Amino acid sequence: MDLDRIAIKLRLRESWEGIDLGFTMARQWFINLWLIWLCSALPVMLLLVVLPLPLWLAGLILWWLKPVYEPPLLYWMSRRVFSETISLRGVFSDWRKIVLPQLIAMLSWRRFTPARSFFMPVVVLEGLRGERRKKRINVLAKNSGAASWLTIVGLHFEVILQFGLLGLILALIPEDLLWTDWQSYLFDPDPVSEWLHHLTALAAMSLIAPFYVAAGFALYLTRRSQLEAWDLELGLRRMAQRHETRPATTRNSLLACLALLFFAFSLPETAQSVEMSHQDAESLIQEVLSDEAFGEEKTVNYWEYVGEEESQSDESDSTFLSWLESIAESTAFLGELLLWIMVIVLLAYLLHWYLKNRSAFGRTVIEQSHRRVAPTIVAGLDLRPESMPENPSVKALEMIQQEHPREAVALLYRATLSRLVHHYALPIKAGDTERQCLDRSRTLQIPDLFDYLSELTAVWQQLAYAHHQPQKSQLIDLCRAWIDHFGGRDAG
Repeated sequence: MDLDRIAIKLRLRESWEGIDLGFTMARQWFINLWLIWLCSALPVMLLLVVLPLPLWLAGLILWWLKPVYEPPLLYWMSRRVFSETISLRGVFSDWRKIVLPQLIAMLSWRRFTPARSFFMPVVVLEGLRGERRKKRINVLAKNSGAASWLTIVGLHFEVILQFGLLGLILALIPEDLLWTDWQSYLFDPDPVSEWLHHLTALAAMSLIAPFYVAAGFALYLTRRSQLEAWDLELGLRRMAQRHETRPATTRNSLLACLALLFFAFSLPETAQSVEMSHQDAESLIQEVLSDEAFGEEKTVNYWEYVGEEESQSDESDSTFLSWLESIAESTAFLGELLLWIMVIVLLAYLLHWYLKNRSAFGRTVIEQSHRRVAPTIVAGLDLRPESMPENPSVKALEMIQQEHPREAVALLYRATLSRLVHHYALPIKAGDTERQCLDRSRTLQIPDLFDYLSELTAVWQQLAYAHHQPQKSQLIDLCRAWIDHFGGRDAG
């Protein structure tokens, strides 16, 4: 590498100063780094959308593939740091040699390495693998503690940013149009909430990734500068360049020295006669010192701190440094342990979720009804089968003929929810609104049922809340359509 073309100031830095340098680089080049990351991650997300995968699995895969999106950022920065301009097309034309080396290792046993951003340049830029990579990492591993903390803090900021974006979006939606709340979002999210979760996660990852990769790269440059004395080498090169560019100045200095020597030897003899002998000078000095101004002697006493003995100071300093080193190692170990605990808890949660919902992958909805407790009252409506008449649609038609449309629609809507809960095992909760019940009915995927329920729900809401009387013919059509959808099944 050509150190003369480096675009950053090389000097000895501590680990945290190196991270700050990386953040400065990320702010300077954020737009380019952000576009490179999106060009890598967005196609993966679109592919996961097309594939028939559960939303939680698609989100997990998108997060797991971070080592695929990050090397192009590092490759672009490695060229930009040495004043080499490279376009996005140039980055992705070298995609295979950037990403593919050791990709399987990066996605498997090295995926949870806390210092991943710090060790990534060894593979991507130096191209080392096997025993050579291991030895190289052992040499560079001094700053791995700071890189581990960088991963932990970056993960927390990513989560905070994601939920901040989610909260902002939900806060901007009017309450009448809000389809979910925080409790439903966290414990029983609908498909819209899951997609919103993945989109905010993608946005948070895209905003944090440039800073994460740039800080790890800056730590790598800082460590190499310490090991290879880049700052000293660059300083010596600049000194040599200054001497090479000033030959005329050196020649002029030599001429000036020669002129001064010539002038000194050409002085008149009268000037040289001023010189006095050693004895005359000594007598003159004694005469001056004998004056009263030079005859007074005074002793001044004062306290001055000289510190402890050198051996004790060195011993205490070494003890303090070893104490700090042991604290740093313990903190890094604790952080790594907490990270692994988080991973284990996440895997245990995913396993529990799969065991709890595994029937949804291979069994019908009716088979799940035996294990689900059906609610008895939803939105103030009694859904118990024994509370329904023998033929709800016929009874509703009689109420319509008797000019009781509200009671007729209420019975028809209540009977519809009862059939959906008890015969189709629709997971309706006691606190669900009409809109939530309608959204949950999408999962049944029964032809024309969702359209019928949408019309019935709209008529019920207009009649119950807006006191808007529907057309009598529309109510009769709803009763007849109810027989087509539910008339073939008994009420029990």
